[in-house]
Amino acid sequence: MRENKCLKIFLATGFMFLQFFALPQNDSKNKKFENPSLEPLFSVQQIFGTLEDELSADEVFTLSLLLSECPLDSDVAQNTLKKFNQLKEEISSPDFAAQSDEERGRAILKLMYRDILKKYNFYQTTTNAAFEDGLYNCVSSAVIYMALAKHSGLTVKGQKAPEHAFCTIYVPDSQSGKVKKIDVETTNPYGFNPGSKESVENEDQIKKYYVVPKKNYSNRQEVSDKVFVGLIAGNLCSYYITDKDYFHSVPLGSARYNLVKNENSKAVNEVRRDFDVLVCNHANSRMATAESCADVLQWLSEYYDTYGKSDYLQKNFDSAFYNLMVMCWEEKNYDFAKENYDLLKKYVSPNQIKKADEILAETQVQISVNEKSYEEQIVILNELLQNPDFQSAVQQKQATDALERAWINFLNEYMRAKDYETGLEKSKEAVRDLPKSQSAKKLNSNFYTNCIAVIHNNFAKAANRGNYEDAVLILEEGLKKFPDDKTLQKDLQNLRKVFP
Repeated sequence: MRENKCLKIFLATGFMFLQFFALPQNDSKNKKFENPSLEPLFSVQQIFGTLEDELSADEVFTLSLLLSECPLDSDVAQNTLKKFNQLKEEISSPDFAAQSDEERGRAILKLMYRDILKKYNFYQTTTNAAFEDGLYNCVSSAVIYMALAKHSGLTVKGQKAPEHAFCTIYVPDSQSGKVKKIDVETTNPYGFNPGSKESVENEDQIKKYYVVPKKNYSNRQEVSDKVFVGLIAGNLCSYYITDKDYFHSVPLGSARYNLVKNENSKAVNEVRRDFDVLVCNHANSRMATAESCADVLQWLSEYYDTYGKSDYLQKNFDSAFYNLMVMCWEEKNYDFAKENYDLLKKYVSPNQIKKADEILAETQVQISVNEKSYEEQIVILNELLQNPDFQSAVQQKQATDALERAWINFLNEYMRAKDYETGLEKSKEAVRDLPKSQSAKKLNSNFYTNCIAVIHNNFAKAANRGNYEDAVLILEEGLKKFPDDKTLQKDLQNLRKVFP
């Protein structure tokens, strides 16, 4: 028999994201950017005024329609409410009310399958679908049961597990005199107090219903009424994420979170995490260029201002901000980078700001020297290093690193041309500009070594041909340029020993 996994926690479908912001795909590069509304799909205050922590039967049911994206003034909602009220009338009858709490709890489940629920469907999580077409999953059936049980006067609580949702009723135990808990598996008409023995009507039809494995009840949490009803929206949002439909899912996710945000529980933290994932997934889908990235980051900052910081949001905001700086560097757009840096930096963590500072300084440096010769770059970078507005440690390091690269490339041109004497003089300037650069010092040494080698080789050729006067002249000219060089001094001494 197929396993029931009807509560689809939308964290499971969420991101991609970290991985997040590894530069994403976007087919709307040249379109005007749009972002979903962060306003909730509906206003609890306008509809209900205020809601207590424990909801009434009508509040549970009305909220379930709203979270099913079923407007209350629609024909579908009106028909659904009419059918719900008919069920309420039946369970309000004297005969029904005369039953014990436990009997009423069992009877309500049977009543739901008699009049409403026809076929289990993993994806049918909305209340209206259950009443219209008889299609249901664990969430929709459990929420309907909760509403009817409350109307019947039962104490009922929602139970949330990673892959399932069900109800528990609290009833007096006549034997012990204490209150006992009875689980209600609403995906099965015989799911009252799972595991207990009871007579089964139409036993040949029982195979039509799902049997929930024990593991689906593990890690259960008893959650508030609002969190429980909100599972409907959580499921819908998970389906929307699959379709990348954030314009529907973000307002719905906002409504779900706004409903419970003042509660303090693990379950509410999970709702916030779901909402964060939803918002960050949308942001990820819109980051193809620096312009689109900046646009969606400003949208994320509105979310940050409205709902406050969370660890997940912070990590994703930091990654997005870093991507923006990188894209501005790639697009050589320093002004745009600086504008958005100033606008968004208050939302960025200190460690990420340090990285952004490096990229921003590197962007400014690269724009300054773009398409300039190495010799021109050296002049520009030296001026930049003296600029009063470019004196931070990060800026100075980036400019110094670029200056070193420019000098090395410039000097290597002389090395390749074998113009060692000019290269030697230029390398002395490089060492003065970059007193800590080992690369500049090494090139300076190499130029010197090559200069001496050229003089020595020319002297040796002249001496080997017997041209004593030319050989002496070569060495004397060399010593005028390099008077302290030991190699040339020794060459001249040896030459005079042979030709005194």
